[in-house]
Amino acid sequence: MLPVERQRKIIEELNLNGRVLVNELVKSCRVSQETIRRDLSQLEKNGILQRSHGGAVINQRRQGNNNHNRTLYHENEATFRQRMNENEQQKMQIAKRALDFISVGDCLLLDSSTTCWFLARQLPDIELTVLTNSLRTIQALAVKSHIRTICLGGEYSDRYEDFHGVVAELPLKEFLINKIFFSCSGLGSDGYLREGNENGANLKQQMLLAAERKYLLMDAGKFSRPSFARICHYRDVDFLITDNLKDKALQQELAWNGVNVIDCSQRAQSVQLINY
Repeated sequence: MLPVERQRKIIEELNLNGRVLVNELVKSCRVSQETIRRDLSQLEKNGILQRSHGGAVINQRRQGNNNHNRTLYHENEATFRQRMNENEQQKMQIAKRALDFISVGDCLLLDSSTTCWFLARQLPDIELTVLTNSLRTIQALAVKSHIRTICLGGEYSDRYEDFHGVVAELPLKEFLINKIFFSCSGLGSDGYLREGNENGANLKQQMLLAAERKYLLMDAGKFSRPSFARICHYRDVDFLITDNLKDKALQQELAWNGVNVIDCSQRAQSVQLINY
């Protein structure tokens, strides 16, 4: 059982009973006590629960607003509207740089991140096909007559203003997608890109599998930021477009793993790119 599946199960038990026991979770998840304790520690850091002897109880500050149709993680995350106003200049700079990698006739896949929304607003009105699960991106492209926009349907989230789930994943198998542009909640010290909720992470995993070339758009504030659900390792990305990457060790690691780093803060830097 994957960590995200175990932690989802723990949250479901908390929603149902208000508490969980380590010994019971060990049996039901078929993992060691140490593994369960790590899961509980991670959930405690995110404000989901409070550790107790032999288990954990639900965080009382959140219990009153509990919604059984939505995991508690969602309550910790910023809405799309809130994220729109974070690091606006950096996101705009990254989006403008990403335009250099888009050609007439491309079939693009844009996720529901605010950075991709900035990109959609900057796209020239040229012959393109764009698939997206973002309502905001669809609205931004609606005024561009030469861009064919295809919505990945599914369950709608008012919090994130996007669609997710199995229905959203199905169309991905039907198209030859040249490039995906996507973002994430953070890049952890373990090298994995992560999302704040499992629905978004699962859909992005399928998006990455469907695209030939993968472009990660990530502002500097997301480096070494912990988050919940794993998407992929950075070695699975072809290009990282960012506004300021100061960590020399990370730069070297990215280079060793074949990731082309495009640092928007170094406009004069000459970067040798593979054929995109």
